[in-house]
Amino acid sequence: MKTNNEVCPLCVSSRIEYGFQMSGQRLNRCLDCESLFVIPVPDESPISNGMLGRSERSSESSYLDRPYAYLAARLRRYHTGIVRNVLVAGLYDTDFEEALSARDIKVSQAGSDTFAQESFDACVLFEILGESVHPFAQLSLVRRWLRPGGTLMLTLPVLDSLCSDKEKGIWNKSKTARAVFFGFHNLTAFLVRCGFRDVVTWREDDGIVLSCKKADCLPGEHMPRLSIVLPVYNERATCKELIDTVLAKFIPGIKREILIVESNSTDGSREIVKSFESHPEVRVIYEEQPRGKGYAVRTGLSHATGEILLIQDADLEYDVDDYDCVLEPLLTYRRLFVLGSRHNGGWKMREFEGRKWLSIVFNVGQIFFTWLINVTCGTRLKDPFTMYKVFHRECLYGLELESNRFDLDWEIVIKFIRKGFIPLEIPVNYVSRSFSEGKKIRPLRDPILWLWAFVRFRYGPLYKSAMMMGRIR
Repeated sequence: MKTNNEVCPLCVSSRIEYGFQMSGQRLNRCLDCESLFVIPVPDESPISNGMLGRSERSSESSYLDRPYAYLAARLRRYHTGIVRNVLVAGLYDTDFEEALSARDIKVSQAGSDTFAQESFDACVLFEILGESVHPFAQLSLVRRWLRPGGTLMLTLPVLDSLCSDKEKGIWNKSKTARAVFFGFHNLTAFLVRCGFRDVVTWREDDGIVLSCKKADCLPGEHMPRLSIVLPVYNERATCKELIDTVLAKFIPGIKREILIVESNSTDGSREIVKSFESHPEVRVIYEEQPRGKGYAVRTGLSHATGEILLIQDADLEYDVDDYDCVLEPLLTYRRLFVLGSRHNGGWKMREFEGRKWLSIVFNVGQIFFTWLINVTCGTRLKDPFTMYKVFHRECLYGLELESNRFDLDWEIVIKFIRKGFIPLEIPVNYVSRSFSEGKKIRPLRDPILWLWAFVRFRYGPLYKSAMMMGRIR
């Protein structure tokens, strides 16, 4: 039986393996959330003021050389409301404290017993999260002291790649040993697990600056809700069976809502959808005219209330029983973005009966477009265009989805990757339907749309908010 020091400090997985040694430290990798850490990890208890770590002011910058007065300005812009008092821990430049004090903001240093009974509008941790103290204990302490909606700001050296050469290269720049090393995806998932939301990051050459807000409650204090977005347009042959199958699927420990977006079908699908209006788990949204699958999905997402979002087509190409495997990483806060990969050991995914040439065209096109995304985004995905996209609401924070057709698949994947959410791919069952059975992709026009979507979303602005523009890489 594994002890607390033999599990991942971020996701509590016991699936860990040896990574490598550096500077006398044995680094172990979590196979689920991909964090790296030393064993033994510092204990989580007892929690005391000193659990935040070192707290020092300096006339010299730390090894993460950045304009500290600018960080103070970012903190004020991000925080909702007036910042009156801030708790600070770690090695930071005196310019940061001076910039806050100049605006009559009280600054308290961690490690002092004088603020034990205080609550703060914001807390700033300079490079110390997971440095020599268990990160869960640190964030639990911070959350206790923050007021409702209070802001947490972090500066951290992080890894966005699993390439060991890159990992070692970045860490050799740091002049301090660490207990836990984060990547952006597992750091954000960890923050959500610890009761924080609305994560904003500003990427720098040596790491990130991150801000987030204290959530109203911890994830374990309520049952998670799953929102299943189900667009329907001219799916009379399959939509009733599919909706019945989804409703019959039992997922333990989770609430759910099924948002059916009906786009004024002409084949009787609307009448079938109406028969589900009275079901307590179903919400039906009627569109006056069809504007594309992407538009319908965006409409469903805008009405969703769940923390976890899943996109489900109204056909029978995918197996609803795969819900369990694609949801598990999100329910355990090991990942916030999962793709259900349609590959099953071979390169072919589509076989249209009687139209072999069209099957070849689609399969070769899938290979080309996947290669295009992997090369330009630095990923190793196998099936980025799968319909089974499952993600936490946090992934959408700050983004504005725009696509109306199948280019939404491109937009979601590329924008999430640019934010730092490299998806976990999990194999799922898939049986492609033919065009005679209702497939709606346009073989000649849609590939042109996909190429334009690739250019727009890979190289165009990621955010429209001026505050968040600094996050683009």
